[in-house]
Amino acid sequence: MSAPLEIALVVEDALSLALMEKTLAHTGRGYAVVRPLVERGVGNMRKSVGKYRGASHVLPHVVLVDLDRGACAPQLRTQWGVDALPKSMLFRVAVREAEAWVLADREGFASFAGIPANKISSAPESLSDPKQELINLVRRSRNTRLAAELVPAQGSSVPIGPLYNERMGQFVREHWDVDAAIARSPSLERTFARLQTFMK
Repeated sequence: MSAPLEIALVVEDALSLALMEKTLAHTGRGYAVVRPLVERGVGNMRKSVGKYRGASHVLPHVVLVDLDRGACAPQLRTQWGVDALPKSMLFRVAVREAEAWVLADREGFASFAGIPANKISSAPESLSDPKQELINLVRRSRNTRLAAELVPAQGSSVPIGPLYNERMGQFVREHWDVDAAIARSPSLERTFARLQTFMK
């Protein structure tokens, strides 16, 4: 049995952490996340990217950010100054948000949310706001409890429901099918491929 591949994992939020941990495990390469960093927003990550680069020489770093409103992943990489990175740092971009990776497991999410699969986009990375799309889908769910947990209350200034991170994390850990999602998410497919060769 080979030694675990110990890494630091840097993400924007709890959902991204759950998605990356599941994807790392699915590679079968024995990744061990010994330093999970949930940075609570892309601004903090951008300010710290030089710090991650330096720290990666001691502990390999995998960094995942959302593209959000950016034009494309290569442009974002250039803006962040991560076109050329040491072998010990991997920088990946979810198009447009981690929620697109969730929705890419169309049948799995439909079953979890109590909605017909054909209501979910077959190309979630083409959505302008995958998180809002996910919440809108759940708003129409037969599962009223789930809707109350994930959908913000009417008039609320908060964009997500009170248990959004907990329930979405639970879905990813217990039900999300990485292979099914890869089939409909090119940015996840590229991330998975790079995780297969990282630090080799």
